[in-house]
Amino acid sequence: MVRRLIACTVVATAAALSLTGCLGDKKEDPALPPAPTPPSAPSASAPSQTPAGSANGGTPAGWKAVGGPENGVRMSIPAGWMEIDLTSGEAEQGLKRLGLQGANEEMLRQSFASLEKQKALYAVETEAAQRGYATNVNALCTPTPVSSVDALEAATRSGMVQLGAQDVEITRTTVAGRPGIRTTYSLRTAAGTLTGRQVQVADGSRACSLTVTAKDGEMPDDADQIMGTLELL
Repeated sequence: MVRRLIACTVVATAAALSLTGCLGDKKEDPALPPAPTPPSAPSASAPSQTPAGSANGGTPAGWKAVGGPENGVRMSIPAGWMEIDLTSGEAEQGLKRLGLQGANEEMLRQSFASLEKQKALYAVETEAAQRGYATNVNALCTPTPVSSVDALEAATRSGMVQLGAQDVEITRTTVAGRPGIRTTYSLRTAAGTLTGRQVQVADGSRACSLTVTAKDGEMPDDADQIMGTLELL
């Protein structure tokens, strides 16, 4: 069923929270780490408008573009963010460079394993990581039969309910030049309450998303601009 296929699996860790897995035809139940830190007060819902740069993607001055055809998407990250290439064996090195320990480190390691299978792009804000929780962004595409914005929104709402997400707000917007949705939410995790901002778009036989996750109260000011850099390849 569509609701089963979209937004039903969340990889939530102290450094990553992304709707993945159920966009395809997986049957397994979502495997969630100890309560993902849903932010008790997620950012206010943005009006249905196009975030800066979302219509055509593009890399703002001073930012770095990451991703390529092998990922199916491209995004750009600001200075002060570190890309972690999940497909090159760099994940463990990235964990060491971040300096996370204990539950945060283990949750991030589990997240990497899942995101790597999706050929996801992943980057963290290094300054936030030094405070103990790595504000992060990931982008990926997953096979799905969903082709309309209405179906995408309905499935996302259903998935958020299954996850126990709070303060969920979904609005229509333009994502990578196509009609899509923007979702804000909060989620409780072992690392505390996390807030998420996500854009999603259906593209033929796949659905693509970009998600920014931060500890409650620490969502970066340029989160919307990062979401606006998503490009489908």
